[in-house]
Amino acid sequence: MDAATDTLFFKHSTLGMVRADYKMRITAVNDAFTRITGYSSSEALGQTPRMLSSGKQDPAFYAQMWASIENDGFWSGEIWNRRKNGDIYPELLTIDSITYKGDEHSGFIGVFADISHLKNGSSDLGYLAHHDPLTGLSNRLLLSARLEKSLELVKRNQAKTAVLFIDLDAFKPVNDSLGHTIGDSILIEVANRLSGVVRQADTITRWGGDEFVVVLDVVNSAKNAATVADNIVEALRAEPYIVGDRSVYLGCSVGISIFPEDGGSGEVLVRNADTAMYQAKNLGGNQFCFYKQEMTEAVQDRLLLAGELRGALEANQLELHYQPQYCVRTGKMLGVESLIRWQHPEKGMIPPDQFISIAEETGLIIPIGTWVIETACQQARKWMDTGSLITIAVNVSAKQLTDRNFCNIVETILSETKLPPHLLEIELTESLLIEDIEKSIHIFKSLSGLGINLAIDDFGTGFSSLSYLTQLPVKKLKIDRSFLRKIFSKKADRKLINSIIALGHSLDLKVVTEGVETVEQLNYLRENNCDLAQGYLLSRPVKANNLIIQSYDI
Repeated sequence: MDAATDTLFFKHSTLGMVRADYKMRITAVNDAFTRITGYSSSEALGQTPRMLSSGKQDPAFYAQMWASIENDGFWSGEIWNRRKNGDIYPELLTIDSITYKGDEHSGFIGVFADISHLKNGSSDLGYLAHHDPLTGLSNRLLLSARLEKSLELVKRNQAKTAVLFIDLDAFKPVNDSLGHTIGDSILIEVANRLSGVVRQADTITRWGGDEFVVVLDVVNSAKNAATVADNIVEALRAEPYIVGDRSVYLGCSVGISIFPEDGGSGEVLVRNADTAMYQAKNLGGNQFCFYKQEMTEAVQDRLLLAGELRGALEANQLELHYQPQYCVRTGKMLGVESLIRWQHPEKGMIPPDQFISIAEETGLIIPIGTWVIETACQQARKWMDTGSLITIAVNVSAKQLTDRNFCNIVETILSETKLPPHLLEIELTESLLIEDIEKSIHIFKSLSGLGINLAIDDFGTGFSSLSYLTQLPVKKLKIDRSFLRKIFSKKADRKLINSIIALGHSLDLKVVTEGVETVEQLNYLRENNCDLAQGYLLSRPVKANNLIIQSYDI
């Protein structure tokens, strides 16, 4: 953990924190450690955590604890320790192993909370039974009781209750890469932000992991629930979660169910809100969706669509449309993004958000992805032969990167189409990169070695690390359309766009903003020195024979 992280978590945390090297010698403690244990920093440094041992746990307890740390990388549970004055007290403790390059830099970090007050008296025991020990939010047991009570109330008054099921987007790779201690700190901050959005009478529950449930006790209409859900999405993504030199931007997906339309019991309402949440996640996350009965039926439609997708490629039902990218300063068209479409013989045009996830689940994304790259390169070569040097961008799925032959496939396509590599641009989403950052760096370098341009798509919606970004041979950052949509109503989105543009330019990267739909948005991007823009204001995605390669009057 670096100095910035020490400042953030050690000095400002209300939780006790202790860091030890690989020999279990204490190297750092925070103020909360001193407050809870009574030991000053000078007294603790150089000692081992055994100085806190109460003697209440037997050797088998510690053997099991260290086995968990060795196998899983962390341990979390309840333990009894001893203060400097001799008092024995209970604490909730999490220990994470930290591994750097070279064992001499490895070690452990422990985070703990004194739970003595929760052990004193039956009321405190009742608190433990009904609340999540990490965030202090209600648990499932308390949620069930409050939800049923809320339903009884609204039934008498013929009112409505709303259940919101919330799941963080891309939290797992952050938790896996930074460790459970920092992940827990982020979850605590999420709980605090949720508490700042809903009313005091409403119930916030940590459902488990990075999932939360909010019960809006009484709402006048579905519109009220939508307003709260929108505020939650905004609150969780408006400001980054600062972790050392990293800025973690976490969005969320929210599903909404309404009583009585979407269920007559708490169990059904939570289940249906969960279903709606997955719908929001399938649409790209960072948004909310209402539950509809048709969503259950859509599961069957999805299975049918998967079967039909298998024959779509062979039947030439897939096609590419192209959306131009223009220089914001000059209006010159510099490139296009290729976007796949499915022309179904009966259902008509099917957009990618309805079948790409199916292709990934079934493995069809590998042949479909190869077809996209090959078709895009063939088209770029045709434009080149007519005198137009147009960069063509292709989106790549995480599943494609797991194919060990991916780089060879791209190289073969470039060779067969005789397209200069610098006219091909491959886009990968930011969250995709950190699922295996080391592998991503290797693949990026391999592709860059072929002369291909690389871009990070949806930048700002996932895990942003300067240290990783400087290792990736990228040429462009693409700002997600969701930030541009509210730049005139959300100050946080304006600040974020300006920060990404400044960051990109400081690293000699071009910055592209997608989703430009109004002249005001385009003017804002020009005033803030964004390099490229694409969106419906400039051009919708069109077939190759309908694309006009010309400058745009901006």
